[in-house]
Amino acid sequence: MPRSSLLASMEPLDVLFRHFHVVKTSLTPGTPLPSYFDMPITKDAHMPSHALALYQSTTTPFIQPLIVPIDADKYNNGFRVDILPPAVPGSLSPVPYSHPNSGTPTISLPVISISVPHIASIPLLLLFGLGLETQTNHLALHLLPPQVISEFPNSAEMARQMSLLTEDEFQQRVKYNQGMWKNVLALGIKDSNIVELIQTAWNVTAEARRLRHFR
Repeated sequence: MPRSSLLASMEPLDVLFRHFHVVKTSLTPGTPLPSYFDMPITKDAHMPSHALALYQSTTTPFIQPLIVPIDADKYNNGFRVDILPPAVPGSLSPVPYSHPNSGTPTISLPVISISVPHIASIPLLLLFGLGLETQTNHLALHLLPPQVISEFPNSAEMARQMSLLTEDEFQQRVKYNQGMWKNVLALGIKDSNIVELIQTAWNVTAEARRLRHFR
């Protein structure tokens, strides 16, 4: 029996930190991006190897990046585009230490900066691309409303139902799903099932936008 998904009750960014057993941590506003970034740990197991500093390609580089934990081996197994260096044979993973100011168990992670098309959907994409989450129904529910999903595989009816959303919700879905699809293309996720699901969600959204335009 598959374990329950944390996505049932938590936001993707929070789930990403939870899976890596580190405390959700952000860069202090106005602080230059360091070479190493400290994250308090909640458990000395399955911890990240790096901290990703995410910048959105459509915004100014002076905007504070979103910092997320990531494991290089999991990333390189799940994505085609190289952004993380492979581990050198014999090298050691980051080791937790007691922070000198707080005494909190902490891990210091090397920082890798990348620019992506859409920051907001990256945590969800990483969860499935890294294999941390596997229940794709939760992925679908983050992309499409239940009434749209219930019409699968009738894509025409899915698009019609999608077109009936309120203006605010529809525009949010368009922005998120388009951004997610652009992230898939930019990072080259390897799992074809995940790619197909996200592409379907974007195709349905794009068709719904066309229907609304001609209504």
